[in-house]
Formats: sequence, structure tokens, C-alpha cells
Amino acid sequence: MNTGNRIGKVAMMIAMSADADEKQVVEALSKGSSLRIAVTYVSGALSYVQKNFVKTLVGSALHGNVVAKDTGQIHAVIHAGLEAIHGITPLVAGESQLKLKVAIVNDGTWLAIAAYGESAFHPVTNHERFGFGIMHI
Repeated sequence: MNTGNRIGKVAMMIAMSADADEKQVVEALSKGSSLRIAVTYVSGALSYVQKNFVKTLVGSALHGNVVAKDTGQIHAVIHAGLEAIHGITPLVAGESQLKLKVAIVNDGTWLAIAAYGESAFHPVTNHERFGFGIMHI
């Protein structure tokens, strides 16, 4: 898959990939590159997701060796994560439930975070949501 070396596009494609295809998508998108990639999930009521989203991303990025325990790299995860969650949550009603798949991609210079999933205030109102953030390391 040719992404034109755009890590934002890579993060988006991974976040939107079906779980069954995730491994193949990650391999295809990172083949021949030095990209570092982690995938995680964040689900729950809006207030829970807002409170834990960035913490989950920092833990996933560190555990997956996408970033080092370095102030600048952790800072990039925090800010890209905040951008991504703000893209998802401004118009979510009340205590809607969210289910998000999140991709974290680092190319050594930039860090991109893409979150894709669903939100619902009531089971019949379920619909897609997407958030994205990118930060220079």
C-alpha cells in the first residue's frame, strides 16, 4: 500500500481497519519503513473516555515501544491524543457510550494518532466517529 510516507494517512487506515485485517494492514503499511505503530482500544461512557483517553495512549505508546520515556515524545503523545479526542467528543450527547480503536504511529519526526469508532446515546442512535491529531516530536 502506498501512503506517500504520510503517517497521518497510515494512522487513519489502521484505526479504520477491521480487527480481523489489522495485522495484515499494519504489515502492509509499515513494510520497508521505520514506522513504529501501536493499536489500542478505549471504550466506555463519555466521561470515562475523556478522563482516560490520553493516559491509555501514553501507556500503549510506551508499552508498544512507539515512543521512549522522553519528555518530548510523551509530550507529543499527549497533544496528538488531545487533538484526536477533541475531534470525537464535542458533539456527543450526555453520557453517550463510545467504542474507539486508536492507532499511534511514529516516524521519528512526527507522531500521529487516529481514533475511529462509534458513539451512541441510545442503541438506535449508534453512529461513526473519527478523531485525529498529529504532533512534531
